[in-house]
Amino acid sequence: MDFSFQALVLHHNAEMNSAFRSVVDTIIRNSQLSVSLLRISNVTEDSFHVSLEARITKTGPANAKITPMTVDLCGPSGRFGSVTLPAMTLRAHGTDVIVDSQLVKILDKEALRLFVQAIVEDGVTLSLRNGRASVSALGVGPRDIVYEKELGLQGMRAAGRAHLPSTVVLGSRNNYSIVFQVANPSPVEISFGTCSFDIETHEGKVLAELKGRLGIRRNQFEVTFQGNVNKTIAAQLAADMRAAGVATHGSEIRGGENEGNRSSDRTPEARLVGKRCAGAGWCDDTIKGINVPLQNVRALFQALGVDADKEEPVEKKGSPPRWMQRWMIR
Repeated sequence: MDFSFQALVLHHNAEMNSAFRSVVDTIIRNSQLSVSLLRISNVTEDSFHVSLEARITKTGPANAKITPMTVDLCGPSGRFGSVTLPAMTLRAHGTDVIVDSQLVKILDKEALRLFVQAIVEDGVTLSLRNGRASVSALGVGPRDIVYEKELGLQGMRAAGRAHLPSTVVLGSRNNYSIVFQVANPSPVEISFGTCSFDIETHEGKVLAELKGRLGIRRNQFEVTFQGNVNKTIAAQLAADMRAAGVATHGSEIRGGENEGNRSSDRTPEARLVGKRCAGAGWCDDTIKGINVPLQNVRALFQALGVDADKEEPVEKKGSPPRWMQRWMIR
């Protein structure tokens, strides 16, 4: 074996290069990028701003420096934009990645719409692709790499039904202000702007029309809508509930059909249905895809003036409403 100085230097360099290749391979193949926040704001027809909070882990024991890189943002239907990640020093205990309100030009509106729609529903995979950067570590480099990662983002639907409403405030005439409490397990936040929704009965009839600014936030958030109630539909729903023996305030109406069953199990369903968004067209399509059942509908009906406890002057006995007939068949 050659123990000359030159041979030792060459051997050392070979070991450093081998260790460096191992570091690079770990960064590319084994590292994990976990997203705690992906915020989409300042939405227009052709662009939006994105903020990102993430953490890179499992990069190995050695520190490594990575230059800034621009990565493609890809959803299930392809690339919809790109974002530039800052220069980073990767450390064994993990490294934070912060992007603050960066402008993203929309490259494919349909791909973006399908990505956002999947977030509002069950979840989606966000792929970061073609990230070209240089890496230095262990005194070796810089060397060029291509960084790509796939990030699984949980959707809002994983939270189940929205908790609606928390507060209903009566305004003038038939106008109401409703505050919704929503649970969002997804790390994605989206500011849609002014949107319109309907509260629909079990028969698909519009009980109330609502409008307000919708800003989806992480964890628990509240959103306030203003609107008016269709008194004719409210009266018809109250009559259906009386015929089925469902009270608004108490648990049951005496003499109602199928008395003795829990009326909380028989309260007709209500749904929040998206109608339109005043902002970008791809946001409008996303809002129109929202159709979710509501919880605590008895309190909602009561607050909106659906009074099943108040008897009308003349009550005609007839067959139960369709939703009650379906319940009786079960």
